[in-house]
Amino acid sequence: MHRTPCGHLVCSPPRNRFLSAALVSALLLNAMITPAQAEDAEASVPYDSWCSRQLTSYIRSVQYPTTGLPQSFVHSADPALNHVTFTYDAAVSALVLAHARKFEAAKNALSTYLEMPLPSRYANYFNTAYQIENQQPTLEYRLHGGPVFWVAIALMRYGQATGDKRAQEKGIKLLEWARTNLPHFHGGVAMSHKQDMWGHVMSVETNWVYYGALRIAGQLLPDGRQRTLFLNERKDVLRWLRSLGSNRGIGDATVSDVPDPARGLDVYTHQLLVGPDAYLQDGVFPDAEALNRWARRHIQELDALFQIPGTALYDYTDEQGAQDAQRPRKGWLEGTEQVSLAYRTWAPWFEQQGDAVFAKDLRMKAALSHAEVLQYSRVEPIGLAIPNTNAEQPFLTFRDGWLARPRTEAALNGTNWAYLGEVGYNPFTMELLRPKSDRKASSIVVANASRSHR
Repeated sequence: MHRTPCGHLVCSPPRNRFLSAALVSALLLNAMITPAQAEDAEASVPYDSWCSRQLTSYIRSVQYPTTGLPQSFVHSADPALNHVTFTYDAAVSALVLAHARKFEAAKNALSTYLEMPLPSRYANYFNTAYQIENQQPTLEYRLHGGPVFWVAIALMRYGQATGDKRAQEKGIKLLEWARTNLPHFHGGVAMSHKQDMWGHVMSVETNWVYYGALRIAGQLLPDGRQRTLFLNERKDVLRWLRSLGSNRGIGDATVSDVPDPARGLDVYTHQLLVGPDAYLQDGVFPDAEALNRWARRHIQELDALFQIPGTALYDYTDEQGAQDAQRPRKGWLEGTEQVSLAYRTWAPWFEQQGDAVFAKDLRMKAALSHAEVLQYSRVEPIGLAIPNTNAEQPFLTFRDGWLARPRTEAALNGTNWAYLGEVGYNPFTMELLRPKSDRKASSIVVANASRSHR
């Protein structure tokens, strides 16, 4: 028998087993939030729970003491992943830790990137992955825009909450670097600044993150030249995104503008995660009714394509994509939590538009998906962790994809997004809670609509 940090008894060592049935039931009940609780989570008071605290404890436990970098996969069967952090994971971990009011831990997770020079063609700054002990680049030895934009979001949100101007300014500098150094095609940005294949690849998901980061910067910058440049950049990126719709991207923008036909869940979720205000403020739809119709169709299409029949989990890709990868449908736990958070983001919108039934349905779907993810929680020596997927073995995500990790391995990406799904914090649309010493009565607010619109 083994006793968890909260006193629950489970059988066998925690690393080798999932949660006990009793503890899973408790988590499921916790995850089935009522509409009233959901409204609290979306308002000025952060939703807190035993589960969120345990997820935070795990993240803190995998931070390397001297660098603050969190290990993405602990005790992975793939030795190449041991003692490695992916830059994307470190950035989202910092957002989680800051939301949990662990500001020192959040600063430690970001410190490597805060001190790092801006990206260069001649050095591996802002590499996709680093060794946690010595902060040396590893694995892929390349920069991708998506992780850089997530670092920018984390630095801006952290600086916004704590008053750390240096962090906030570094986040803005990263976006200025992207604006002036990443290749642009028809308004969108390529994945890399280097003169290789990645400098021609256009990712829709990456551009949605860039767009979301530019919106945050627009709320922080004073009126002036840089804010105007960012606003114009944002409009160009959005125009390219709208031209691609829900396609994954373009394989080589120098050769063709024909989009990749494969479907990706994260493309669909990020279109929702930027929030309804973005679509109205940036003039995508003429009115709320048109946005309402699009959002409803988009959500219905997302469910039809990616939800695994008989479950509340979602796959990386649709049925055709799974067949192309020569595998059965599998649950992507990180992506499922993105769906859950996206639905919680849009539920208040539909409620405000008089569609309380659809809003209630979204909240219920979000709760059920989050609850099913929690069934795969792993009891670790400190806290709870969520795997990358529910699969028993590693599997190929897309035909041209990567190997997703199995449910037997704790994963930082799954844990981070499970926390965001648990508390209902959307980094694209919500500020972080300020430290007690300087926060006002209403500390988490939705992004300033009028300022962002200008």
